[in-house]
Amino acid sequence: MKRILSSLLALVVSLCSIAQITITVDDLLDVGDSAVLAVVNSAPTGFDPGPAGPNQHWDFTNLHKDTVNVLKFISPADTPYGSEFPFSNVAVEGFVEDLGVQGWAYGTRNAYAFTIDGAGGSYDTFEDIVVPFDPPEVMFDFPVNYLDSRQQTSIIDVRIDSPEPTADSIRVKISTTVDSQVDAWGEISTPVWTGQVLRFRDVRTTIDSVWIKVLFLWIFLESNENIGVMYKYMANDVGYPVMTFNADTSDTNFSGINYHLDAGVGETELAIQDQLSFEVFPNPANDVLTCQFEYTFEGELHIYDIYGRQVYQKRVTTNQQQARIDVSAFPKGMYQLVAMANGKLVSAKKVVVY
Repeated sequence: MKRILSSLLALVVSLCSIAQITITVDDLLDVGDSAVLAVVNSAPTGFDPGPAGPNQHWDFTNLHKDTVNVLKFISPADTPYGSEFPFSNVAVEGFVEDLGVQGWAYGTRNAYAFTIDGAGGSYDTFEDIVVPFDPPEVMFDFPVNYLDSRQQTSIIDVRIDSPEPTADSIRVKISTTVDSQVDAWGEISTPVWTGQVLRFRDVRTTIDSVWIKVLFLWIFLESNENIGVMYKYMANDVGYPVMTFNADTSDTNFSGINYHLDAGVGETELAIQDQLSFEVFPNPANDVLTCQFEYTFEGELHIYDIYGRQVYQKRVTTNQQQARIDVSAFPKGMYQLVAMANGKLVSAKKVVVY
């Protein structure tokens, strides 16, 4: 009898160890945290999201990192458009791909949900564009469990001055309907991390409509519909999806692949592992940037443009406390200089080339 009870207990422990997890607000990054993402430009042969259902295993260890993207979670008050989103309590600086806007995404994070309230920034010749979501798009309803689902529609309706003299204004309306379901749970393996996750499958239907205003009359130009799928794999205590990618509705074409390089590393942990600080001068610069390290440094320096594309990489060898970077051929603008050691983020600096 004792042996039978012991076997049953071992079985219970084994089953509990692979049981589905629950995601709460404590599993998301907050103001002051950072996410370091590996960007994969193309899906490897055989890339497959796999079936839905419980107790799955996803092996993505063959992904190849092409570039690195660093997302910083900051206070809306520290951004140019924070006053436009008075109820938001977190902002993410970066490139909002769905809108084609370089700037800041604004959200609200509480114990019940995480929503995207809108964005603000500049794109091409259009500056200081503010686009609230009506209503805000719900990314997560807490707590999140396997088989949870929801459907919602958010609308962006923005008017901007036309760059062409024949039209006074341009109106762009984007209606996005998201059918979201936590369709699977199990273990995921990336090149740097293995653990239990919930998988989100979001089917996004977007309708873009455009009008122009000529002589006080609005003229309809065109409307386009696009349907795509986004997969997100969320874990406990990581803070940001372990992995995300986009797919078509047949799950045969994939894009936007990235995986978390430093799972769960926020600013506090970065300060602990950051054994090296450095200064960059002159900043702004128009010919040569000089990086002055506090101590000797061995690693890599990467520079990314505002769209997260790597435009420069330099290997820094042992016993160097200074590195010079020629930026004379760089287009004018803002860049991010990232120092990496042993595949981990050491520090990052904003630099301006003029």
